[in-house]
Amino acid sequence: MKKRIAAVIMVSIMILSSATQVLACTGTIIGKDVSADGSTLIGRTEDIDSAHTKQFVVHPRTEYKSTDIFEDPATGFKYPQPKVSYKYTAVPDSEIEEDGIYAEVGSNEYGVCIDATVSASPNDTVLKYDPLVENGLREANIPTIVLPRVKTAKEGIKLVASIVEKQGSAEGNILVIADKNEVWYMEILSGHRYAAIKFPENVAAVFPNCYMLGYVNLQDSKNVIASKDLLTFAKNHGFYKEYKGKFHTALSYGEPLEQGNRDRLWGAQNLLAPSKNISYDSQVFDLFITPDKKVSLKDLMELQRYRYEGTKIDANLPENKTVRPIGTERQAECHIIQLKDKYPTELGGIMWLAMGNAEHSVYLPTYGNINDTHKAYKVKTANYSPDSAYWIFRSLSTLSELDRDKYGKSVREYWSDYEDNLIAEQEKTDKKVLEIYNKDKAKAAEYTTQLGIDIAEDAMSKAKTIYEELFTYVSREAGRPNKTPFVPSISTVEQDVAK
Repeated sequence: MKKRIAAVIMVSIMILSSATQVLACTGTIIGKDVSADGSTLIGRTEDIDSAHTKQFVVHPRTEYKSTDIFEDPATGFKYPQPKVSYKYTAVPDSEIEEDGIYAEVGSNEYGVCIDATVSASPNDTVLKYDPLVENGLREANIPTIVLPRVKTAKEGIKLVASIVEKQGSAEGNILVIADKNEVWYMEILSGHRYAAIKFPENVAAVFPNCYMLGYVNLQDSKNVIASKDLLTFAKNHGFYKEYKGKFHTALSYGEPLEQGNRDRLWGAQNLLAPSKNISYDSQVFDLFITPDKKVSLKDLMELQRYRYEGTKIDANLPENKTVRPIGTERQAECHIIQLKDKYPTELGGIMWLAMGNAEHSVYLPTYGNINDTHKAYKVKTANYSPDSAYWIFRSLSTLSELDRDKYGKSVREYWSDYEDNLIAEQEKTDKKVLEIYNKDKAKAAEYTTQLGIDIAEDAMSKAKTIYEELFTYVSREAGRPNKTPFVPSISTVEQDVAK
Protein backbone atom coordinates (compact mmCIF):
# COMPACT_ATOMS: atom_id res chain seq x y z
CA MET A 1 0.00 0.00 0.00
CA LYS A 2 2.83 2.41 0.85
CA LYS A 3 4.42 1.80 -2.54
CA ARG A 4 1.10 2.47 -4.31
CA ILE A 5 0.59 5.74 -2.45
CA ALA A 6 4.15 6.84 -3.23
CA ALA A 7 3.60 5.98 -6.90
CA VAL A 8 0.41 8.05 -7.11
CA ILE A 9 2.12 11.03 -5.48
CA MET A 10 5.13 10.72 -7.78
CA VAL A 11 3.06 10.55 -10.98
CA SER A 12 1.13 13.64 -9.91
CA ILE A 13 4.37 15.55 -9.28
CA MET A 14 5.71 14.44 -12.67
CA ILE A 15 2.66 15.86 -14.45
CA LEU A 16 3.00 19.18 -12.63
CA SER A 17 6.72 19.51 -13.25
CA SER A 18 6.88 18.42 -16.92
CA ALA A 19 7.62 21.18 -19.39
CA THR A 20 5.80 21.56 -22.71
CA GLN A 21 8.88 21.20 -24.89
CA VAL A 22 9.48 19.40 -28.14
CA LEU A 23 10.82 15.89 -27.61
CA ALA A 24 14.38 15.85 -28.83
CA CYS A 25 18.02 14.99 -28.13
CA THR A 26 21.36 16.78 -28.05
CA GLY A 27 24.55 15.05 -29.21
CA THR A 28 28.19 15.98 -28.61
CA ILE A 29 31.61 14.85 -29.84
CA ILE A 30 34.87 16.04 -28.28
CA GLY A 31 37.90 15.06 -30.37
CA LYS A 32 40.82 13.68 -28.38
CA ASP A 33 43.11 16.57 -29.33
CA VAL A 34 40.73 19.06 -27.67
CA SER A 35 39.85 16.96 -24.61
CA ALA A 36 41.57 17.55 -21.29
CA ASP A 37 42.98 14.04 -20.87
CA GLY A 38 43.42 13.02 -24.51
CA SER A 39 40.38 10.73 -24.56
CA THR A 40 37.63 10.95 -27.16
CA LEU A 41 34.25 11.87 -25.65
CA ILE A 42 30.92 11.08 -27.30
CA GLY A 43 27.75 12.14 -25.52
CA ARG A 44 24.01 12.49 -25.96
CA THR A 45 20.94 13.35 -23.94
CA GLU A 46 17.88 11.22 -24.73
CA ASP A 47 15.16 13.83 -24.39
CA ILE A 48 12.03 11.79 -24.94
CA ASP A 49 9.93 12.21 -21.78
CA SER A 50 10.13 13.03 -18.08
CA ALA A 51 8.60 9.65 -17.16
CA HIS A 52 10.10 7.17 -19.60
CA THR A 53 11.61 4.05 -18.04
CA LYS A 54 15.04 3.03 -19.34
CA GLN A 55 17.11 -0.08 -18.72
CA PHE A 56 20.83 -0.87 -18.98
CA VAL A 57 21.54 -4.44 -20.10
CA VAL A 58 24.13 -6.77 -21.60
CA HIS A 59 23.23 -9.02 -24.53
CA PRO A 60 25.44 -12.14 -24.56
CA ARG A 61 27.08 -13.57 -27.67
CA THR A 62 24.39 -15.60 -29.46
CA GLU A 63 24.26 -18.00 -32.41
CA TYR A 64 21.38 -17.89 -34.90
CA LYS A 65 20.06 -20.17 -37.61
CA SER A 66 20.36 -19.04 -41.22
CA THR A 67 16.57 -18.58 -41.34
CA ASP A 68 16.34 -16.33 -38.26
CA ILE A 69 15.14 -12.78 -38.94
CA PHE A 70 15.12 -9.60 -36.88
CA GLU A 71 11.72 -7.92 -37.22
CA ASP A 72 10.39 -4.63 -35.92
CA PRO A 73 6.83 -5.50 -34.82
CA ALA A 74 5.74 -1.86 -35.04
CA THR A 75 6.71 -1.34 -38.69
CA GLY A 76 7.47 -4.73 -40.23
CA PHE A 77 11.10 -3.85 -40.97
CA LYS A 78 13.10 -7.08 -41.37
CA TYR A 79 16.79 -7.92 -41.47
CA PRO A 80 18.59 -11.30 -41.36
CA GLN A 81 20.16 -12.24 -38.05
CA PRO A 82 23.92 -12.85 -38.13
CA LYS A 83 25.29 -16.34 -37.71
CA VAL A 84 27.01 -15.08 -34.56
CA SER A 85 25.70 -12.05 -32.71
CA TYR A 86 28.50 -10.35 -30.77
CA LYS A 87 28.10 -9.52 -27.08
CA TYR A 88 27.02 -5.91 -26.55
CA THR A 89 25.65 -3.48 -24.00
CA ALA A 90 22.55 -1.35 -24.57
CA VAL A 91 20.26 1.18 -22.88
CA PRO A 92 16.80 0.22 -24.17
CA ASP A 93 13.32 1.34 -23.25
CA SER A 94 11.49 -0.82 -20.78
CA GLU A 95 10.07 -3.66 -22.90
CA ILE A 96 6.60 -2.98 -21.50
CA GLU A 97 6.42 0.24 -23.52
CA GLU A 98 6.09 -1.80 -26.74
CA ASP A 99 7.09 0.84 -29.32
CA GLY A 100 10.39 -0.79 -30.13
CA ILE A 101 13.72 -1.51 -28.51
CA TYR A 102 15.34 1.95 -28.66
CA ALA A 103 18.68 0.60 -27.43
CA GLU A 104 20.14 4.10 -27.99
CA VAL A 105 23.76 3.57 -26.92
CA GLY A 106 26.17 0.73 -26.24
CA SER A 107 29.36 -1.06 -27.21
CA ASN A 108 30.21 -4.55 -28.40
CA GLU A 109 32.95 -7.09 -27.63
CA TYR A 110 35.15 -5.62 -30.40
CA GLY A 111 35.14 -2.15 -28.88
CA VAL A 112 32.69 -0.64 -31.37
CA CYS A 113 30.43 1.97 -29.78
CA ILE A 114 27.26 3.47 -31.19
CA ASP A 115 25.18 6.45 -30.14
CA ALA A 116 21.90 6.53 -32.04
CA THR A 117 20.15 8.78 -32.57
CA VAL A 118 19.51 12.52 -32.69
CA SER A 119 16.35 12.96 -34.74
CA ALA A 120 16.37 15.45 -37.61
CA SER A 121 13.90 16.30 -40.37
CA PRO A 122 14.38 16.58 -44.14
CA ASN A 123 12.62 19.52 -45.77
CA ASP A 124 9.40 19.13 -47.74
CA THR A 125 11.07 19.36 -51.16
CA VAL A 126 13.46 16.55 -50.31
CA LEU A 127 10.61 14.38 -49.06
CA LYS A 128 8.68 15.02 -52.26
CA TYR A 129 11.41 13.34 -54.31
CA ASP A 130 12.82 10.87 -51.78
CA PRO A 131 10.15 10.21 -49.16
CA LEU A 132 10.80 8.32 -45.94
CA VAL A 133 9.96 4.61 -46.00
CA GLU A 134 7.32 3.49 -43.51
CA ASN A 135 8.91 0.07 -42.94
CA GLY A 136 12.47 1.30 -43.27
CA LEU A 137 15.27 1.51 -40.72
CA ARG A 138 14.47 3.62 -37.67
CA GLU A 139 16.04 4.79 -34.42
CA ALA A 140 14.35 2.01 -32.46
CA ASN A 141 16.44 -0.59 -34.32
CA ILE A 142 19.80 0.92 -35.31
CA PRO A 143 21.96 -0.10 -32.30
CA THR A 144 20.34 -3.55 -32.23
CA ILE A 145 21.17 -4.05 -35.90
CA VAL A 146 24.71 -2.62 -35.82
CA LEU A 147 26.37 -3.73 -32.57
CA PRO A 148 25.96 -7.52 -32.98
CA ARG A 149 27.39 -7.44 -36.52
CA VAL A 150 30.45 -5.19 -36.86
CA LYS A 151 34.10 -5.14 -35.73
CA THR A 152 34.98 -1.55 -36.67
CA ALA A 153 33.22 1.80 -36.69
CA LYS A 154 33.61 2.20 -40.45
CA GLU A 155 32.07 -1.22 -40.98
CA GLY A 156 29.10 -0.04 -38.92
CA ILE A 157 28.64 3.08 -41.03
CA LYS A 158 28.78 1.01 -44.22
CA LEU A 159 26.17 -1.36 -42.81
CA VAL A 160 23.74 1.47 -42.03
CA ALA A 161 24.42 3.01 -45.44
CA SER A 162 23.64 -0.24 -47.27
CA ILE A 163 20.36 -0.67 -45.39
CA VAL A 164 19.29 2.91 -46.14
CA GLU A 165 20.12 2.41 -49.84
CA LYS A 166 18.30 -0.92 -50.19
CA GLN A 167 15.44 -0.77 -47.67
CA GLY A 168 15.17 2.92 -46.93
CA SER A 169 14.91 4.92 -43.75
CA ALA A 170 11.74 5.60 -41.80
CA GLU A 171 13.20 8.76 -40.24
CA GLY A 172 15.77 11.47 -40.58
CA ASN A 173 18.50 10.75 -38.04
CA ILE A 174 22.01 11.65 -36.87
CA LEU A 175 24.19 8.96 -35.34
CA VAL A 176 27.76 8.36 -34.22
CA ILE A 177 29.72 5.10 -34.47
CA ALA A 178 33.20 4.90 -33.01
CA ASP A 179 36.01 2.56 -32.09
CA LYS A 180 39.44 3.09 -30.57
CA ASN A 181 40.83 4.38 -33.87
CA GLU A 182 38.03 6.35 -35.53
CA VAL A 183 34.84 8.30 -34.88
CA TRP A 184 32.24 8.55 -37.63
CA TYR A 185 29.41 11.08 -37.73
CA MET A 186 26.45 10.19 -39.98
CA GLU A 187 23.32 11.99 -41.17
CA ILE A 188 20.43 10.03 -42.70
CA LEU A 189 19.03 12.78 -44.90
CA SER A 190 15.97 11.28 -46.57
CA GLY A 191 14.39 7.97 -47.49
CA HIS A 192 17.50 6.68 -49.29
CA ARG A 193 20.23 9.30 -48.95
CA TYR A 194 22.89 9.81 -46.32
CA ALA A 195 26.31 11.31 -45.65
CA ALA A 196 28.95 10.30 -43.10
CA ILE A 197 32.35 11.75 -42.28
CA LYS A 198 35.31 10.60 -40.25
CA PHE A 199 35.26 13.09 -37.40
CA PRO A 200 38.46 15.16 -37.01
CA GLU A 201 40.39 14.72 -33.76
CA ASN A 202 41.14 18.43 -33.32
CA VAL A 203 37.59 19.82 -33.06
CA ALA A 204 34.36 19.42 -31.11
CA ALA A 205 30.71 19.39 -32.15
CA VAL A 206 27.33 19.84 -30.50
CA PHE A 207 24.34 18.86 -32.62
CA PRO A 208 20.67 19.28 -31.71
CA ASN A 209 17.75 18.10 -33.85
CA CYS A 210 18.92 19.47 -37.17
CA TYR A 211 21.37 18.48 -39.88
CA MET A 212 24.77 20.10 -39.46
CA LEU A 213 26.99 18.87 -42.29
CA GLY A 214 28.27 21.52 -44.67
CA TYR A 215 30.40 20.71 -47.72
CA VAL A 216 31.03 16.99 -48.28
CA ASN A 217 33.88 15.92 -50.56
CA LEU A 218 32.51 12.82 -52.29
CA GLN A 219 35.93 12.06 -53.76
CA ASP A 220 37.48 11.55 -50.31
CA SER A 221 36.69 7.88 -49.82
CA LYS A 222 39.01 7.67 -46.82
CA ASN A 223 37.06 10.20 -44.78
CA VAL A 224 33.62 10.26 -46.42
CA ILE A 225 30.92 7.65 -46.94
CA ALA A 226 27.90 9.17 -48.69
CA SER A 227 25.27 8.66 -51.38
CA LYS A 228 26.99 8.97 -54.75
CA ASP A 229 24.31 11.32 -56.04
CA LEU A 230 24.13 13.50 -52.92
CA LEU A 231 24.87 16.69 -54.86
CA THR A 232 23.36 15.81 -58.24
CA PHE A 233 20.09 14.65 -56.67
CA ALA A 234 19.77 18.03 -54.95
CA LYS A 235 20.59 19.89 -58.18
CA ASN A 236 18.24 17.85 -60.34
CA HIS A 237 15.28 18.44 -58.02
CA GLY A 238 15.84 22.10 -57.23
CA PHE A 239 16.87 22.06 -53.57
CA TYR A 240 20.64 22.45 -54.04
CA LYS A 241 22.00 25.27 -51.84
CA GLU A 242 25.47 26.71 -51.36
CA TYR A 243 27.16 28.50 -48.47
CA LYS A 244 30.31 30.52 -49.06
CA GLY A 245 30.48 29.20 -52.60
CA LYS A 246 30.20 25.48 -51.80
CA PHE A 247 27.41 22.94 -51.65
CA HIS A 248 25.95 22.82 -48.14
CA THR A 249 24.35 19.53 -47.11
CA ALA A 250 22.26 20.82 -44.20
CA LEU A 251 20.92 23.86 -46.05
CA SER A 252 20.00 21.66 -49.01
CA TYR A 253 18.43 18.68 -47.24
CA GLY A 254 17.32 20.05 -43.88
CA GLU A 255 14.51 22.21 -42.59
CA PRO A 256 15.12 25.87 -41.67
CA LEU A 257 16.70 26.24 -38.24
CA GLU A 258 13.99 26.57 -35.60
CA GLN A 259 14.23 28.20 -32.19
CA GLY A 260 14.79 25.09 -30.09
CA ASN A 261 17.78 24.06 -32.19
CA ARG A 262 19.10 27.62 -32.39
CA ASP A 263 18.92 27.92 -28.57
CA ARG A 264 21.04 24.82 -28.07
CA LEU A 265 23.57 25.65 -30.78
CA TRP A 266 24.08 29.19 -29.55
CA GLY A 267 24.24 28.11 -25.92
CA ALA A 268 26.63 25.21 -26.43
CA GLN A 269 28.99 26.89 -28.89
CA ASN A 270 29.30 30.01 -26.76
CA LEU A 271 29.90 27.89 -23.66
CA LEU A 272 32.73 25.96 -25.34
CA ALA A 273 34.16 28.87 -27.36
CA PRO A 274 33.08 32.17 -25.78
CA SER A 275 35.90 34.07 -27.47
CA LYS A 276 34.22 33.58 -30.84
CA ASN A 277 31.12 35.47 -29.65
CA ILE A 278 28.86 33.51 -31.99
CA SER A 279 25.67 35.40 -32.86
CA TYR A 280 22.31 33.95 -31.87
CA ASP A 281 20.97 34.99 -35.28
CA SER A 282 23.72 33.26 -37.30
CA GLN A 283 22.50 31.98 -40.65
CA VAL A 284 24.64 28.86 -40.29
CA PHE A 285 26.23 27.28 -37.23
CA ASP A 286 29.29 25.27 -38.22
CA LEU A 287 29.37 21.63 -37.17
CA PHE A 288 33.03 21.90 -36.13
CA ILE A 289 34.08 24.22 -33.32
CA THR A 290 37.46 24.69 -31.63
CA PRO A 291 36.94 25.10 -27.88
CA ASP A 292 38.76 27.94 -26.10
CA LYS A 293 40.21 25.42 -23.65
CA LYS A 294 40.53 21.66 -23.41
CA VAL A 295 37.21 20.02 -22.54
CA SER A 296 37.15 17.62 -19.59
CA LEU A 297 34.79 14.74 -18.91
CA LYS A 298 33.20 16.83 -16.14
CA ASP A 299 32.79 19.75 -18.55
CA LEU A 300 30.73 17.54 -20.83
CA MET A 301 28.62 16.32 -17.92
CA GLU A 302 27.87 19.95 -17.06
CA LEU A 303 27.14 20.75 -20.71
CA GLN A 304 24.45 18.07 -20.68
CA ARG A 305 22.95 19.82 -17.63
CA TYR A 306 23.32 23.31 -19.11
CA ARG A 307 20.32 25.65 -18.96
CA TYR A 308 22.27 28.71 -20.15
CA GLU A 309 22.58 30.05 -16.62
CA GLY A 310 23.76 33.65 -16.58
CA THR A 311 23.02 34.29 -20.27
CA LYS A 312 20.23 36.22 -21.97
CA ILE A 313 18.34 32.97 -22.57
CA ASP A 314 18.75 31.54 -19.03
CA ALA A 315 16.03 28.86 -19.01
CA ASN A 316 15.57 29.18 -15.24
CA LEU A 317 14.20 32.71 -15.56
CA PRO A 318 10.39 33.12 -15.78
CA GLU A 319 10.63 35.29 -18.89
CA ASN A 320 12.43 32.47 -20.77
CA LYS A 321 9.78 29.78 -20.50
CA THR A 322 9.89 29.10 -24.25
CA VAL A 323 13.68 28.61 -24.31
CA ARG A 324 14.83 25.06 -25.11
CA PRO A 325 17.67 24.19 -22.71
CA ILE A 326 20.11 21.37 -23.22
CA GLY A 327 19.47 20.35 -19.60
CA THR A 328 15.76 19.71 -20.03
CA GLU A 329 13.55 17.85 -17.56
CA ARG A 330 12.57 15.53 -20.42
CA GLN A 331 15.88 13.66 -20.42
CA ALA A 332 15.15 9.95 -19.99
CA GLU A 333 18.86 9.23 -19.65
CA CYS A 334 22.14 10.92 -20.51
CA HIS A 335 25.40 9.23 -21.41
CA ILE A 336 29.02 9.86 -22.30
CA ILE A 337 31.29 7.29 -23.94
CA GLN A 338 34.95 7.84 -23.05
CA LEU A 339 37.47 6.20 -25.39
CA LYS A 340 41.10 6.05 -24.27
CA ASP A 341 44.11 5.15 -26.41
CA LYS A 342 45.61 2.97 -23.67
CA TYR A 343 42.60 0.66 -23.55
CA PRO A 344 42.86 -2.58 -25.55
CA THR A 345 40.38 -2.66 -28.42
CA GLU A 346 38.17 -5.35 -26.89
CA LEU A 347 37.95 -3.51 -23.58
CA GLY A 348 36.07 -0.74 -25.36
CA GLY A 349 35.54 2.51 -23.52
CA ILE A 350 33.82 3.62 -20.37
CA MET A 351 30.17 4.60 -20.54
CA TRP A 352 29.16 7.21 -17.98
CA LEU A 353 25.39 6.82 -17.61
CA ALA A 354 22.97 9.11 -15.77
CA MET A 355 19.44 7.74 -15.43
CA GLY A 356 16.69 10.35 -15.67
CA ASN A 357 17.68 13.94 -16.31
CA ALA A 358 21.28 14.79 -15.60
CA GLU A 359 20.68 18.03 -13.74
CA HIS A 360 19.97 16.27 -10.44
CA SER A 361 21.16 12.77 -11.29
CA VAL A 362 24.65 11.26 -11.31
CA TYR A 363 26.92 9.80 -14.01
CA LEU A 364 28.12 6.30 -13.14
CA PRO A 365 30.91 4.50 -15.07
CA THR A 366 30.98 1.01 -16.54
CA TYR A 367 33.57 -0.57 -18.83
CA GLY A 368 32.63 -1.92 -22.24
CA ASN A 369 33.61 -5.52 -21.44
CA ILE A 370 31.07 -6.13 -18.64
CA ASN A 371 28.99 -9.32 -18.55
CA ASP A 372 26.03 -8.00 -16.58
CA THR A 373 24.52 -4.94 -14.89
CA HIS A 374 22.88 -4.25 -11.53
CA LYS A 375 19.46 -5.88 -11.20
CA ALA A 376 17.79 -2.48 -10.75
CA TYR A 377 18.84 -1.54 -14.30
CA LYS A 378 16.90 -4.52 -15.66
CA VAL A 379 13.49 -3.88 -14.05
CA LYS A 380 10.71 -3.95 -16.65
CA THR A 381 8.05 -1.38 -15.92
CA ALA A 382 6.44 1.57 -17.66
CA ASN A 383 5.36 3.09 -14.34
CA TYR A 384 7.02 4.24 -11.14
CA SER A 385 8.80 1.48 -9.26
CA PRO A 386 11.09 1.92 -6.25
CA ASP A 387 13.05 -1.11 -7.53
CA SER A 388 13.97 0.48 -10.87
CA ALA A 389 17.28 2.33 -11.22
CA TYR A 390 15.62 4.78 -13.59
CA TRP A 391 12.92 5.66 -11.08
CA ILE A 392 15.30 5.79 -8.12
CA PHE A 393 17.18 8.63 -9.78
CA ARG A 394 14.25 10.19 -11.63
CA SER A 395 12.10 10.50 -8.51
CA LEU A 396 14.85 12.43 -6.72
CA SER A 397 15.28 14.71 -9.74
CA THR A 398 11.56 15.39 -9.87
CA LEU A 399 11.45 16.70 -6.31
CA SER A 400 14.66 18.67 -6.79
CA GLU A 401 13.28 20.56 -9.78
CA LEU A 402 10.16 21.75 -7.98
CA ASP A 403 12.42 24.44 -6.51
CA ARG A 404 15.95 24.41 -7.90
CA ASP A 405 17.34 26.78 -5.28
CA LYS A 406 15.61 25.51 -2.16
CA TYR A 407 15.35 21.77 -2.95
CA GLY A 408 17.76 21.00 -5.75
CA LYS A 409 20.92 23.02 -5.15
CA SER A 410 22.40 20.75 -2.49
CA VAL A 411 21.33 17.60 -4.38
CA ARG A 412 23.21 18.77 -7.46
CA GLU A 413 26.23 19.70 -5.36
CA TYR A 414 26.24 16.29 -3.67
CA TRP A 415 26.19 14.39 -6.96
CA SER A 416 28.84 16.72 -8.38
CA ASP A 417 31.17 15.80 -5.52
CA TYR A 418 30.30 12.14 -6.02
CA GLU A 419 31.22 12.35 -9.71
CA ASP A 420 34.46 14.16 -8.91
CA ASN A 421 35.38 11.31 -6.59
CA LEU A 422 34.68 8.70 -9.27
CA ILE A 423 36.65 10.62 -11.89
CA ALA A 424 39.59 11.10 -9.51
CA GLU A 425 39.69 7.35 -8.83
CA GLN A 426 39.45 6.37 -12.49
CA GLU A 427 43.18 6.44 -13.24
CA LYS A 428 43.83 4.07 -10.36
CA THR A 429 40.93 1.87 -11.46
CA ASP A 430 42.20 1.80 -15.05
CA LYS A 431 45.58 0.60 -13.88
CA LYS A 432 44.10 -2.29 -11.94
CA VAL A 433 41.71 -3.27 -14.76
CA LEU A 434 44.54 -3.29 -17.31
CA GLU A 435 46.73 -5.40 -15.02
CA ILE A 436 44.00 -8.02 -14.74
CA TYR A 437 43.11 -7.78 -18.43
CA ASN A 438 46.69 -8.42 -19.57
CA LYS A 439 46.76 -11.62 -17.54
CA ASP A 440 43.21 -12.91 -18.03
CA LYS A 441 40.52 -11.24 -20.16
CA ALA A 442 37.73 -13.30 -18.61
CA LYS A 443 38.71 -12.32 -15.08
CA ALA A 444 38.93 -8.69 -16.17
CA ALA A 445 35.33 -8.88 -17.37
CA GLU A 446 34.29 -10.40 -14.06
CA TYR A 447 36.10 -7.64 -12.19
CA THR A 448 34.63 -4.74 -14.21
CA THR A 449 31.16 -6.30 -14.02
CA GLN A 450 31.25 -6.43 -10.23
CA LEU A 451 32.81 -2.97 -10.08
CA GLY A 452 29.94 -1.50 -12.11
CA ILE A 453 27.36 -3.26 -9.95
CA ASP A 454 29.02 -2.06 -6.74
CA ILE A 455 29.17 1.55 -7.91
CA ALA A 456 25.52 1.44 -8.97
CA GLU A 457 24.50 -0.10 -5.64
CA ASP A 458 26.28 2.59 -3.67
CA ALA A 459 24.85 5.45 -5.73
CA MET A 460 21.30 4.09 -5.56
CA SER A 461 21.59 3.64 -1.81
CA LYS A 462 22.62 7.28 -1.50
CA ALA A 463 19.84 8.39 -3.87
CA LYS A 464 17.21 6.58 -1.79
CA THR A 465 18.44 8.23 1.41
CA ILE A 466 18.40 11.70 -0.14
CA TYR A 467 14.97 11.10 -1.67
CA GLU A 468 13.44 10.03 1.64
CA GLU A 469 14.83 13.11 3.36
CA LEU A 470 13.81 15.48 0.57
CA PHE A 471 10.31 13.96 0.33
CA THR A 472 9.85 14.64 4.05
CA TYR A 473 11.24 18.16 3.63
CA VAL A 474 8.91 18.96 0.70
CA SER A 475 5.90 17.51 2.51
CA ARG A 476 6.44 19.90 5.43
CA GLU A 477 6.26 22.89 3.08
CA ALA A 478 2.46 22.69 2.88
CA GLY A 479 2.14 23.32 6.60
CA ARG A 480 4.97 25.48 7.87
CA PRO A 481 7.54 26.27 5.16
CA ASN A 482 11.12 25.33 5.93
CA LYS A 483 13.26 28.37 6.71
CA THR A 484 16.52 26.95 5.37
CA PRO A 485 17.25 25.17 2.07
CA PHE A 486 17.36 21.38 1.97
CA VAL A 487 20.71 19.71 2.68
CA PRO A 488 21.15 15.90 2.64
CA SER A 489 22.38 14.35 5.86
CA ILE A 490 25.11 12.66 3.78
CA SER A 491 26.52 15.97 2.65
CA THR A 492 30.04 14.73 1.80
CA VAL A 493 31.28 11.87 -0.33
CA GLU A 494 33.25 9.72 2.08
CA GLN A 495 33.32 6.32 0.44
CA ASP A 496 35.94 5.16 -2.03
CA VAL A 497 33.60 3.42 -4.46
CA ALA A 498 36.43 2.32 -6.75
CA LYS A 499 38.13 0.01 -4.26
